[in-house]
Amino acid sequence: MQEYDPSPSLSSTPLRISVVMCTFNGARYLQEQMDSILRQTYPIEEVIVQDDGSTDETFSLLEQYAKRDGRVKISRNESGLHGVNGNFFSAMARTKGEYIAISDQDDIWEPDKLRLQAEAIGKSLLCSGFSVPFSTDGYPVRVDMRKPTTHLLRNTYLCNLPGHTLLFHRSLLELIRGGERLPLYYDTQLVMNAAAAESIVFVDKVLVHFRRHSAAATATLPVGDGLISRGALDYVWVSLFHHRFLQGEVRKRFSVIKPMLEKMPFNTPSLRDGIYMSRLQLRRDPIAFVKKVVFFVRHSHFIFYTEERRPLIRLLRAAFFVYSCGYYYRAHLPHHKQK
Repeated sequence: MQEYDPSPSLSSTPLRISVVMCTFNGARYLQEQMDSILRQTYPIEEVIVQDDGSTDETFSLLEQYAKRDGRVKISRNESGLHGVNGNFFSAMARTKGEYIAISDQDDIWEPDKLRLQAEAIGKSLLCSGFSVPFSTDGYPVRVDMRKPTTHLLRNTYLCNLPGHTLLFHRSLLELIRGGERLPLYYDTQLVMNAAAAESIVFVDKVLVHFRRHSAAATATLPVGDGLISRGALDYVWVSLFHHRFLQGEVRKRFSVIKPMLEKMPFNTPSLRDGIYMSRLQLRRDPIAFVKKVVFFVRHSHFIFYTEERRPLIRLLRAAFFVYSCGYYYRAHLPHHKQK
């Protein structure tokens, strides 16, 4: 992962940035987010907002913003593909900027979000930073200010960099063409491609205040890294007792990820390791099991949410990862098996 140099960019020409927001029944919080975007200290070329069939006042609010500010361009999703992926892929295709920043409809951006990212991204394909969750309706949140791992190996299991933090070069869109039909969120696909290219920079500052509420399209309860938020016993118990079922979920995921990685046009150690690991995850024989344990131990710096700095704990967790990698998908367990 490249480190962020806080010194100002040497380029005097602003990046051409298109902001993309997708909406669905978001009138309750939309104004706060739109205002925070339009008040950015860095110039924005356009704000592309695409609505996915809202039945509340969302579209009428957007029409008011479009009348007041020529940068705001609104449309309805007529792609035939709906939901988070369908709406975002269709909206991103409408952009004209060289760089694209993703926005949710109900968050609040820091005024300098785009400036910090524009100064940091350099020649990298993608830039992210911290988002801090908050709730105004009692929805549970957990603030985690540990710097996340951006390595490809980690992001094949769970995407560490949420879409609402991303600024990326539009060339990534070509790499994920057709991704709207994959069972992976658009941000996972963007991050995995940039990670495979070893071309991610992380801004070690809060960029977004991430609103959590039960009506959000991607609402999930905070779970963290298992050992921290659910306790070691639950982490170990679920990983071992439901190993067969959860490994089936791991294989389902990697049956999608493996061909995706194999098509990526990069020649990096990260991608080679990702492909090798994906092939191992699709095998069930004892030799593959042993090879996975060895692989996870050798790559123990890259497979967890954040780097474990206690050497012995890191190696023990890495050796157990052959079981615990399925823990991420425990929500798929039949209802009567969930703890």
